[in-house]
This record gives sequence, structure tokens and C-alpha cells, in this order.
Amino acid sequence: MENIKEKREFSIDNKIFTKGDILLLIKLFGKLSNEILDKSKEIKYKDLIQEGWKESDIKEKDIDTSYSNLEFTSYDNSTYSGTREDILKDNEILDNKKIVEINLNFSERVLNSQFLIRIKHTESDSYSSSSYVSVEGQDKTLVNATTRLVEDFLSNCKSQSEFVSKFQIPIMIITIFMLVFFMFNLVELFIKTNLSFPRMIDNMFSKHLISFVIVSFLIAAAPAFFIKERLKKLFPRIEIQTGKNFHQIKKEKQSKLFMIASIVLIPAIISYLLRLIIN
Repeated sequence: MENIKEKREFSIDNKIFTKGDILLLIKLFGKLSNEILDKSKEIKYKDLIQEGWKESDIKEKDIDTSYSNLEFTSYDNSTYSGTREDILKDNEILDNKKIVEINLNFSERVLNSQFLIRIKHTESDSYSSSSYVSVEGQDKTLVNATTRLVEDFLSNCKSQSEFVSKFQIPIMIITIFMLVFFMFNLVELFIKTNLSFPRMIDNMFSKHLISFVIVSFLIAAAPAFFIKERLKKLFPRIEIQTGKNFHQIKKEKQSKLFMIASIVLIPAIISYLLRLIIN
């Protein structure tokens, strides 16, 4: 049984990772990797002694069978890799680069362990999350303890809003309704102010209101779909907030939301008020 590996794996979904979260995650990754490595070295050291090695002859390289690598991919597809110490010492990557993928990888041969954390920017319309944690090895206790600590860390990271992804159909319906309402008001304004107006649409509006509404719905569907897609991009399933302006992301989201809402609501409200004034 001692040679049987256990593997635990779970996905990461609907999370926001700030620069601070990433630095804490790197430290946690190093701490957990070192715990696995310390036990691995201890076992390897005892094995070498049993094989007849002298204590004075055993060097660090003889008992350290590990491999560790941290890799970051930026928005322009540039890749940066190094040790945990290198990344923590030099924050230039997280400060200046918009990171879209993080891979933290550790493995060692004594306990046949592997510890992998992958975080990838994922749009809200993706069918599956490509971010996950994988822990495996022959030491069941270490595997379970490592998994639990990573789960606890992730539970404290800010969750991404799922409002748009859950209510995208109602959002589209409301948007279409507001656009149709705007077109309805606009047509009435043209008619009541006796401005030149295509006779076909005038007749459709006055005699075939249902047909006008159907055509309006079809016309409004395209911009409503575009607005829904823009909203979804503001709330990706996995969001990594790094780079020079990462601290402005929240304000930028709020301003974009306000702008999108204004594009839909303000024309509809103004056209309705004008209708009331002209009446």
C-alpha cells in the first residue's frame, strides 16, 4: 500500500486574484512544497545511510530530488519563469505586466509527489474552467493536508460576480424592451411633429402596431446581444488583476457599467419625456 499514489484535484472558478493574492499564493506554495520536500529529504537520507553511505559524504544534492518552477504568461504571450525566491524578490512582473496565466509546479521522486497550481484568465462564457489545483503522492496525509490548506486559501480570495452569467437572458430581454420602447417613442415623435417620415413605417405604426413591435424586436436583438457580451467581459470567471493600472480595475468596471446603462436607459427616458411634453 505504501507505493500506491493518491491524487486530489479540484477546479478554481469564479475568483478574482489581485497582486497581493498572488504573492500570498506563492508563499503558500513555497511553504507546502518545503514541507513535502523536508519529509522527502528525511526519507532519502535514511535510505542512503541504510545503503552504507557515511553521513559526512551525504550532500544536499544527494537527498534533494525535487523540481520546482514558477511560470507567468502575460497578455502579449511573453513567458516569465523562475524560482519562488526570484519572483518574491523582484515584483516587476506583477507590477508591470498584465498576467493571464500562472503555473506553480513542484515535484519530487522519493514520495513520488507532484503539486501543481494553475490559474488562467477565463471568460465568463467558457464551458469549463482551465484553472485547477492538483496534488498527488504516496503520503496520503501530506496530500490531504496540502489540498485542505490550498482550499482554505482560495475560499478567502474574492469571488467574481456571477450576476451577468446567471441572468444574461433577462438582461437581453430588458435591453430589447428598452430599445423597442425608445424606437416606439421616436416614431411617435416624428409623426406628431409632422416631420417627413417613411410612409411604410408610418402605416405600419398606425395600422399594424404588432408588426411594428415585431420588427423593432428583431432590430433591437443585435445591439442587445452586443451589450450582453460586453457585460460578460467585465466579469470573467477567472480574473487576474496585475499590471500598472490593476488598482484602477474596480473603478473602470463601474464606469463601463454606468456607460452601458446610460446607453440603454437615457435615450429611452429622454424620448419618453419628449413624448409627454409634445402631448
